Amino acid sequence: MDRDALEKLRRHFEERNEIFMRSGFDRLAAARLVAEAGGALRGPALDVGTGKGTLAMALARRGLDVVSVDVNAEDQALAALLAREAGLEDRVTFLLRDAASLPFPDGHFGACAMMDVLHHLDRGAPVLAEMARVLGPGGTMVVADFTPAGFDLVGRVHSAEGGVHPVGPVTSAWTDGFLEGLGLEPAGVVEGELQRAAVFRKPSTGLPGAFAGMDRRGMARALAAFARSWLAHDGCWFLAAEESSGMEAAIALDGRSWERFAPLEARRILGTFGIPEGGGLGALERALGLRMYAVLNAQRTEWSPSRDRLRFTMESCRVQEARRRRGLPDFPCRPVGEIEFAGFAQAVDSRIRVECLHCPPDSPGQGGCAWEFSLQGEGDDA
Repeated sequence: MDRDALEKLRRHFEERNEIFMRSGFDRLAAARLVAEAGGALRGPALDVGTGKGTLAMALARRGLDVVSVDVNAEDQALAALLAREAGLEDRVTFLLRDAASLPFPDGHFGACAMMDVLHHLDRGAPVLAEMARVLGPGGTMVVADFTPAGFDLVGRVHSAEGGVHPVGPVTSAWTDGFLEGLGLEPAGVVEGELQRAAVFRKPSTGLPGAFAGMDRRGMARALAAFARSWLAHDGCWFLAAEESSGMEAAIALDGRSWERFAPLEARRILGTFGIPEGGGLGALERALGLRMYAVLNAQRTEWSPSRDRLRFTMESCRVQEARRRRGLPDFPCRPVGEIEFAGFAQAVDSRIRVECLHCPPDSPGQGGCAWEFSLQGEGDDA
């Protein structure tokens, strides 16, 4: 980039800074808050979506060697100029690269950070999964984005200039759940300077305690025990709600619970097993096979001849089998199942729609339940 073009970028950056300052937003103070949110950090540090380099320089001022990654060549050129003028050029390496495909080995960085980038992403999973991959055991990840007041202020500034501040589908709340699904441990949230900075730690060791020495058979037994305990807790919760408020109220509460849990379960499965977000019916088939239910109940999936529909059948259900052994009628789980399977599927891919083929109390004697999934719209990949 020639000198005149670079100077033009610098003037625009400085003018925008003055406008933000008059509006109550100090970019440099916000970058310092995010850089310090994670406490003591181990280098080297990765700054994803560095923009004009404020966070990269804030991390460098903490004594860290920083790699800055961004897809915008103009931003990277200006950030490099500002770092050089601040005497930090030896601390920051600027890399023009898509953060969804990083050229670093697993566990390369001691810290990873991102500031005001989430809302610019169309898909968060690829970038966040790469950040988690290159973060070393015991490392710290800080992911920050604007608070509601911050979004409002920045939106007003862009509007006054005749523009629009783009805000995409990736939110801080979704990101928190996704990173937990990848196995990162929440370590607090810091708010200030119109920023919400969520801090995560990557576990420093593998399996804890007695699990570390288990062989494959032992791990399988442990997984089955965990699954049975999970289902037992779900049953105890529902029984307590039914005894307290009656069957109708218990089903309503159960539905509200699954409305929250099913998408969270799906996102954790996607993150843990590297299943692509928005991967269509193929991704859904994989995710269904990795649910806790798959450890407990016999189930199968079948494709339509044209592979535009996926049928999922729960051939046996421990809950219904236990009721039948006691001579009780089937549990009327269809209303809850409709919430559960729709929430799970649409967290895998928002285009997926679900139809119930049969589920208790409908069609008694058919074992468990059956559901058919399809993609909304023509020509979508399965």
